[in-house]
Amino acid sequence: MPRITLIKLLEYREWTETLGYDREWRIQELQSNLYSSLQRMFSRRGGFVIPLRYDYFIALSNGFKEKDLEEILTDIEPLSPMGVRIVSLVHRKPFTAQLIATRIAEREDRKLIYIEGKEDPVAVVHVDFNNITRTTIQTSVFETYVKIMNVYSEITRAAIRLGGITGYLGGDNMIVVLSTEAINDLLALLPTYLKAGVGISINPRKALELSAKALSNIRTNRDRQVLILYDDVPR
Repeated sequence: MPRITLIKLLEYREWTETLGYDREWRIQELQSNLYSSLQRMFSRRGGFVIPLRYDYFIALSNGFKEKDLEEILTDIEPLSPMGVRIVSLVHRKPFTAQLIATRIAEREDRKLIYIEGKEDPVAVVHVDFNNITRTTIQTSVFETYVKIMNVYSEITRAAIRLGGITGYLGGDNMIVVLSTEAINDLLALLPTYLKAGVGISINPRKALELSAKALSNIRTNRDRQVLILYDDVPR
């Protein structure tokens, strides 16, 4: 069961309303800085922050102890205008984990809520398009972006049905995070114009590395649509 950590920016809407109407560039700048900082803090501990809403962040955090998150909370709070709340828990289905964490974050006053649980390997499916560069040249950058977003929505709906969550990584890249037993069900739904590299590890960052390696292998050999790589080395 993967450990999912939710990071919530406190009083986010109230903060934005103090900035006046010429504020969106300031909001985007702050969000980008916070995302960059959180990604650095989590990745150096073997985790990964999924880019979603920037008033909330979700991190893959297998192997994180309460002390790790206390350190991150201490480091990130000065960068947030109104403070943050962190909720971390384990569940077989990442979608359910973030749902529970969201509810806890809304009703708790504590800055850090850490719930113990047995952690299992996490599966990361890295999906991208075939020949997206050629499609961009034949159409346009915006049209391909819309196509990517439409496919991302379809993949997300499928992932949620299987208890997973997704993240858009830019370009034509997207990831699905789900339990290992749900991998084949997701892969069976992929259309032929998509390819998927799958990484499985107890360490989230390693799972992402393996998924990227698998995808690179597919691009090089072009003899398959899917490749799954496993990490047998414990963290």
